[in-house]
Amino acid sequence: MTSPVSGLGPVVYAVDLRLFHAIHPSTPPSPAMLHLARGLADGPLILTAALLGAMLMFPRWSMRSIALKTVGIAAAALLLNLLIGAVWDRARPFVAGVGQAWVSHAATGSFPSDHLTVQWVVAGMLLLDRRTRAWGIGIALLGLPMAWARIYLGVHYPGDMLGALAMGGLAMLSGWLGFRRSTTSAIVPASSRT
Repeated sequence: MTSPVSGLGPVVYAVDLRLFHAIHPSTPPSPAMLHLARGLADGPLILTAALLGAMLMFPRWSMRSIALKTVGIAAAALLLNLLIGAVWDRARPFVAGVGQAWVSHAATGSFPSDHLTVQWVVAGMLLLDRRTRAWGIGIALLGLPMAWARIYLGVHYPGDMLGALAMGGLAMLSGWLGFRRSTTSAIVPASSRT
């Protein structure tokens, strides 16, 4: 007897491949589209890194601790991505022969996207603090054209982006739980803790 879940893998892969082909051009894109996609593939992450750098450099913003926690959680998420890649080394579309890479890229595993993982982990962590919530929304929204660009350029599948979104959600949950625990321990007197 087979599990009903056993047939789900090929269906999910087929949908992922169909979405990939809907976004990824099968013929060489125009120089303007290629330039736009290349800028969107890395540009938002550069802006995000610059924002975190500014948060670390300017103490008057009193946001160093948020930035440090965010960097730590993003690093942990990337380590988790490495573990996922070791268990499931999903070939990138250009390696699997289902699309052309319109940029040069290493033939490493594609799931989940490291770029989008960092982008959405940072967004999720910044959404947790009301002082940085607007930045978190902006960074999350910048992840959408980044996801499109990385699929368009042939280095990721749409499912890789969903995996990165899930990693961002897990990071936000762990950050929220950590914040909640630190707030609770700061409020509850030491004598009443067990």
